[in-house]
Amino acid sequence: MITPQMPVGAGSARPAVLQSVLELGATDRQMPAEQAVREVVGVAQTAEECGFHRFWVAEHHASLDAVSSAPAVLIAHVAACTERIRVGAGGVMLPNYAPYAVAEQFATLGALHPGRIDLGVGRSSGGTGAHSKLLEAALRRDARAALEFPALIDELMGFLDPPTRAQTPIEPERPTLHLSPRVASPAQVYVLGTSENGARTAAERSLPFVYGLHLGQSKCRPAAVERYRATFAPGPRGARPYVIASLNVLCAGSDDEAEQLALHTACNAVRRRTWTALGESPDKAREEFLTRKVLEDQQVVHGGRSTVMEGIERVARTLDVDEIMLVPFDLTGTGRGRTLRMLTGRQAPTLAVAAAT
Repeated sequence: MITPQMPVGAGSARPAVLQSVLELGATDRQMPAEQAVREVVGVAQTAEECGFHRFWVAEHHASLDAVSSAPAVLIAHVAACTERIRVGAGGVMLPNYAPYAVAEQFATLGALHPGRIDLGVGRSSGGTGAHSKLLEAALRRDARAALEFPALIDELMGFLDPPTRAQTPIEPERPTLHLSPRVASPAQVYVLGTSENGARTAAERSLPFVYGLHLGQSKCRPAAVERYRATFAPGPRGARPYVIASLNVLCAGSDDEAEQLALHTACNAVRRRTWTALGESPDKAREEFLTRKVLEDQQVVHGGRSTVMEGIERVARTLDVDEIMLVPFDLTGTGRGRTLRMLTGRQAPTLAVAAAT
């Protein structure tokens, strides 16, 4: 199977841009959890069938809208249900865990699925707004944990690096704590971020940087990718900078159909968020305004195949990335899989949707 790629322009010396998939585990609140998890697996199998390079799952907690609270468990199942595609976390929220425990989990995954496991790490809690304090308490997460993110990465890498370079920074005067199982091909580590701080954390450690564009304009700093490339320090973990950008996409049979599907998904998101915050649905005019705002802020590239491919290529050129990680913008696995099939020319039947407004 040929991996989907995009040219970066005639005469360019840079290689084609790889395409991968980030699965948020989004679900309709009426959908049974068992079905939602099966749909995640189905999207992974579709991604592999369509030739995408890698398939990652996110980490979200205390949410009725997602089933991706335990990425390592999902990765194990997804990898067992696929054959070739790389599978990983996008990502593990490192301050929620002991780095040694994360290293053991992903070493075990590497032993089960050699050469196929990725480990993206982030600094947030994986929760949202109103529940953030409760979640931190439930996870036994220190309030300062996000500030210690660079040190946690160093500790993690100390366990994952080959034994010749492994040294835990916890107590340097003590003997090295070895990792078991010690696999020949450890998980590749990626740093997730949206700001210059995250970019610098990755660059100083010679690690790839994943720019979370799908999180929305309000959370992203455009200078992050430039800062990463400018401050990248070549080392044993990476000889050159490597940038992945995650991007919300929705592909349909036509631009008009995609617009209706995107509005439908965004409207559902608005209704859920407003009900959670206010305990009531917004009035019609405000709902329409907020729906359009969601599409704009989350920079959802939507349309027919040619429109979406042009949008993806535009982002790839603007950010000068090595890889685009597509985030299918839909609440159902069927819809997310459909976007992937449409983008790769494996057309699926048109879906009828209710009007968003």
